[in-house]
Amino acid sequence: MGASVLDCREFAQRLWTFLDGELDDGACQELRAHLERCPECWAHYRFEGVLRDFVRRCCQEPAPEIVRRRVIRFIARLTAREG
Repeated sequence: MGASVLDCREFAQRLWTFLDGELDDGACQELRAHLERCPECWAHYRFEGVLRDFVRRCCQEPAPEIVRRRVIRFIARLTAREG
């Protein structure tokens, strides 16, 4: 049985957990395979990675967990509208 093929919407929904290193090896492999096939998601991944690094450098203290969850939910809603 072949590996499942991620679509762009699924990729976008899992991007932050991927960037945060919160996925298992199999899920990471799926997302990396999608990145190799999809230049649009590659651009999205690069942008989000740069944005994440910028925010990390600008913030001296980590955001409270409740703020982090709210931001992730907000981004997920925006992503769902685009799909």
